[in-house]
Amino acid sequence: MNMQAQLQAALDAAQQHVAPAAPAVDDSSTVAPVTLPAADDVETNWQQVADVLPDAARSIVKIKDLHEKALLVKVKRRMYNPYTKDHAESERYQAGNVNKHLFKGRDNRVAIAIAAYNAVYIFVKDNTVPWSTGVEMLNADNYINFTSGLRKLMDDADAAVEDCVYNWQYEVGKDYNRLLPTGRANYDDYPTEAQVRERFSIDVQYSPIPKVDGFDPRLGISEADKASLQRQLDDAETNATKHVIAQMLEPMTAAASKLAVPIGNDGSVFRDSLIDNMVDVADRMGRVNISDDPVIAERIKDLRSLVGTYANNKDVLRNSQTVREKAATQIDDLMSQMSGLV
Repeated sequence: MNMQAQLQAALDAAQQHVAPAAPAVDDSSTVAPVTLPAADDVETNWQQVADVLPDAARSIVKIKDLHEKALLVKVKRRMYNPYTKDHAESERYQAGNVNKHLFKGRDNRVAIAIAAYNAVYIFVKDNTVPWSTGVEMLNADNYINFTSGLRKLMDDADAAVEDCVYNWQYEVGKDYNRLLPTGRANYDDYPTEAQVRERFSIDVQYSPIPKVDGFDPRLGISEADKASLQRQLDDAETNATKHVIAQMLEPMTAAASKLAVPIGNDGSVFRDSLIDNMVDVADRMGRVNISDDPVIAERIKDLRSLVGTYANNKDVLRNSQTVREKAATQIDDLMSQMSGLV
């Protein structure tokens, strides 16, 4: 049985179990799951968000205070910078500094160590929302998984640095020989093993989110100052929600735009990463979301449901113009509802 026939059989089976239309529901209702059309003339059973929800433009629901559901994390990285000033070239040009790129490429231990440190940074960003410059806000429900994953990546980074230091003379010699034909090779450009080890470090700091009523009364904090802190906390929570929605909308916008291009036209080539990116974002946003608003949680579920269907049937999107158009319309509709949440 080919793919199209399999999808048709699955659709027919699903349609026999479609529940009757439900009455109007409140904001915490669950949107019906997405069903992928198997052929160009089959309609999807996916319901529009607007059909089951009232106007989403409203204040963010607040059940818990921010300090009860999140904490702050600050990760400070120091890394060896494989650039050094080329004094001879800088003097010759007389127009600023000219830098040499040492250990160029990805097949050396310096680049591997730097990549391992960057993986720590990416992991932190993928599992948090911004609080302030250099400080992120972590969903307390994700704390155990976060610290476990972060520790593993930090151990990998430390191991990469130790391997680099242990093989330092070999890496320096290889890079020196790379630069030798250019006339720019200079052993003085390279730090020692001890120096390069000192230039790599990661420090992780956790701290609680402040509470308005957490000040020692002996400090004499005024009510105006407390109100100012409360506004800061409210803004932080609102901005966290906006961040979640913005992160979801970015890959959706790219996908809707790509799927709207007719098959065969320039820019119509479909790649699996188009859907994979949305799946990844939906999963990440589920981890970082700290909003008490059930509609935010439902929109994350909607995105998971929508892209989950297409993730298992990418060949249909690759080959069917009608399915592409329907997918683009569904993504656009969900995007419009998300945009109205903040």
